[in-house]
Amino acid sequence: MVHHGKAAMVCLTQKTALAEFVERQRKGGATLGFVPTMGALHQGHLSLVDRSALECDCTVVSIFVNPTQFNQAEDLVLYPRPLKADMALLNVSSCGALFLPSVSEIYPGGAIVQQQWDFAGLDKGLEGQFRPGHFDGVAQVVKILLECVQPDVLYLGQKDYQQYAVVRKMVELEQLPVDVRVCPTIREHDGLAMSSRNVRLSVQERAQATELSRTLFALRDQLQGAGSCLPDMLAQARTWLAARPGITVEYLEAVDAETLSPVQHWNRTTTVLLCVAAWLGGVRLIDNVLVSHAG
Repeated sequence: MVHHGKAAMVCLTQKTALAEFVERQRKGGATLGFVPTMGALHQGHLSLVDRSALECDCTVVSIFVNPTQFNQAEDLVLYPRPLKADMALLNVSSCGALFLPSVSEIYPGGAIVQQQWDFAGLDKGLEGQFRPGHFDGVAQVVKILLECVQPDVLYLGQKDYQQYAVVRKMVELEQLPVDVRVCPTIREHDGLAMSSRNVRLSVQERAQATELSRTLFALRDQLQGAGSCLPDMLAQARTWLAARPGITVEYLEAVDAETLSPVQHWNRTTTVLLCVAAWLGGVRLIDNVLVSHAG
């Protein structure tokens, strides 16, 4: 690994300028890490940048609010875009380049033709059940961004685990030469998974939101204990969470971490993903916890 010390972050808005930056890095023998984001950055995003800085010579971060992965127009409009704050955070991080493209730069001509893949069922359950077409939009924009950045390693967060699984499958199907790595979810002091959407919670909703992680951790502890029946545990947890004030549960499931297919009985040889999606007021939050035989 080549160490050059921290240079000032460059901000690039066009694919041509990014290509020139990448070429200069390559000529210097640098390895490239890439962190794609939709902005509204927090410590979760910065942990991906830090991980990339540990493992690669140069880190590229993109900020692009991708219209093709929103199912509700209102959600796209309301999505936070604090660009000055984001750039301030990145300036003091290990980010080498910020790619900040417009919609027309990513989708020239304004015509967004949705590409589709066979994700072997990874996109069907959980988020896919409630957000049809969402993962085609995610995979499409990540493919375009990967073609722009051409990184050695792509870093994604565990909080969006299904997104990670789908992107990893797309990379495999497209035979793209990039290593896809998932990094642990970063949590607030009270357990709430960090999310750009948390800023939209009222004070009361923010307090209630901790019930999501609390439920997942309790389920994990139960599952690691002896002799419990998983469907019964899930049913009890759903009932308990649905009874919390202000929370509307969309799903609370246990799936195989590789296939994302539902798990009825855990034999302790596989890794289980416990995942939840719920509404608090007008804000939809997701979270998950991995449970392996090693604990």
